[in-house]
Amino acid sequence: MVFSFFRKKDQDDAKGPATSMRSGQTVMPDAGRTGPQGNAAQDKADTAAHFDHAAMAIEVGVGSEMLSPCEEQAVMLHANNQPDAAIAVLEPEIAQVKGKRRLETWLMLFELYQQTGRRQQFDALGLNYVVEFETSPPIWQNATPQAGTGSKGPGSNYFAFGEKLAADTISAEISRFSASFDKSPILRVDFAKVRQIDTLGAAELLVSWQQAQKRKLSLQVLGSKEMASLLSEKIEVGRPMPAEAPFWLLLIELYQALGLQEEFENLAVDYAITYEVSPPSWDSRHAPRTASQVAADEAKAKAEIQDAAPAGSDGELSLSGEITAKQCEALDTIRKHAEGRDHLSINLARVKRIDFESAGMLLNLFMGMPGKTVSLQQSNEMVYGLLRLMGITELVSVSRKKR
Repeated sequence: MVFSFFRKKDQDDAKGPATSMRSGQTVMPDAGRTGPQGNAAQDKADTAAHFDHAAMAIEVGVGSEMLSPCEEQAVMLHANNQPDAAIAVLEPEIAQVKGKRRLETWLMLFELYQQTGRRQQFDALGLNYVVEFETSPPIWQNATPQAGTGSKGPGSNYFAFGEKLAADTISAEISRFSASFDKSPILRVDFAKVRQIDTLGAAELLVSWQQAQKRKLSLQVLGSKEMASLLSEKIEVGRPMPAEAPFWLLLIELYQALGLQEEFENLAVDYAITYEVSPPSWDSRHAPRTASQVAADEAKAKAEIQDAAPAGSDGELSLSGEITAKQCEALDTIRKHAEGRDHLSINLARVKRIDFESAGMLLNLFMGMPGKTVSLQQSNEMVYGLLRLMGITELVSVSRKKR
């Protein structure tokens, strides 16, 4: 997938669009765009090639001005966890923007100095800032303990799949799912949001599911009724189509994980008849359970996850640390927090970095929330720049961290 980065003047972050999600807007590509900014956009497109937004071009919204090529490059380097390289790009740019009162370059460099512990350079930049803007510079923040991303307690071993498990999304979903294997010996896997699954999605999920079992990971399924219904619609006894086999096998694994032995054995026999093979055998390590027991366990687990979600007194969700494809709890936490809410207020004050892949997932997530309003609060300058480049500021209200 290729992101199309186009620019237009948008609202100041303090006056951001705290309005409902807008969908269906498509910006036609500017085929003639060349030069440094075009090259930077192509680099970003190559980085995120596995995101499929073929039906949607991304219109990049920025604060009161567009980002300069140097600012774009610094934002991408920071997203790729290269703060020193980002500093090397911005430091010479300060001399170029002096006298132009261009705030973005200065604030980005302040943030990078803060994150890398360069107090001396931070203070020196502050003196020049006073001359340039005739106002007080940002203040150095003493280091505070940084909590891990996402939630603690029962909710920290929770993983939720998105709405679509298909050829254009399954790679990213499985990457996040596999990354959660090392976080706890028990993993709660939520299928409640899944509305679409194709053959490739089922096959990839089946392989990943079996890998989790080989690692002795205990999988507790949530949203099992919805997932079982979705898979059942894809199969028919006596119709031995190879493309349907992954749906059969995934549903068999689902019944095994749930402890529904009767459903498992009936389905295994139907599978054997359909494909003329020996039926899969029940794993005796799983204690048989009834459907009512499964429903009760799911309800209890959902309540524990809801109680563990990190929220402020007004329902504000606070995230921290780094949001990356390998540390994906934040995305699952946002999905869970969004349930039953028309407005989401997410505090990013303690989020140090978001990588490019996770920013793409955030964009997908917010695009899939029609009718909800989302407000991202207190993002640092580097995160704010990335959200602008990704067009997320065109979908939700985003505010900068105040120094």
